[in-house]
Amino acid sequence: MGKYFLAERMKNRHTYTEKLTVFMPLISVVLAAWLTSDYFTVDSYNWWYMILFPGMLSLVCSAVGNRDKKLGNRSIWGLPVKIGSVWDGKVLYGIRCMGISMLVFLGVTLGAGKVIGQIGGQVFRIRPTDGEQVLAVAVLLITSLWQVPFCLFLQQLWGTVPMILLHLGSYIMLSAELALHSFFMLLPGGIAARMMCIILRILPNGLVAEPGSLTFSQELLDWKALPMGIAASVFWFLIFWLVSRRWFEKQAER
Repeated sequence: MGKYFLAERMKNRHTYTEKLTVFMPLISVVLAAWLTSDYFTVDSYNWWYMILFPGMLSLVCSAVGNRDKKLGNRSIWGLPVKIGSVWDGKVLYGIRCMGISMLVFLGVTLGAGKVIGQIGGQVFRIRPTDGEQVLAVAVLLITSLWQVPFCLFLQQLWGTVPMILLHLGSYIMLSAELALHSFFMLLPGGIAARMMCIILRILPNGLVAEPGSLTFSQELLDWKALPMGIAASVFWFLIFWLVSRRWFEKQAER
């Protein structure tokens, strides 16, 4: 599997794909610092995991999947390779890009928060601790894994534009609603937003998770939902990976 992952890295080296993993987190942090300095940290996270991150991942998966698809995948079908492992390489490369973007986001958010607060003298209305932010990013990484095989599969099935519209549109519209219910783990789109209610005390709509905020309920802060959400995310990731892998193998058999 390792050589297929390295092959994907070679194919995407010096392309806009890897630039996105740095550029998109920076956009989230800069916008939050510029537009809502009082709530810098919470807005930076909320805009990141609700809009910019799924958008970035859609573009990354589009680029990764389209490298071979634009040639009808003939460059793969004719080679003496394990087709399933080729798909694994694409998924792992997508996860690598996701991990880099999360680390960049965490580092820049922590650094900017200290600069704005200590040097700029800004008093934040609410600011999660450094430990809470590290935990939040780790959980975001795990609860977002499913998006990689899901987006790659849609891109191979319908193409780039339908995949981006379907994934980003449905994610933005549905995740905010799904995260508020007890059955949030039944569909993967609402899990990450629900986890951030618990860890960072941020509602999907960007408001602070406290009494009086629109859509708030005490249930959203229950830490018992955290292991349940992580387990459900891993389950969805494995389902999407295995199903999409098998589908990709069948395309080569035709």
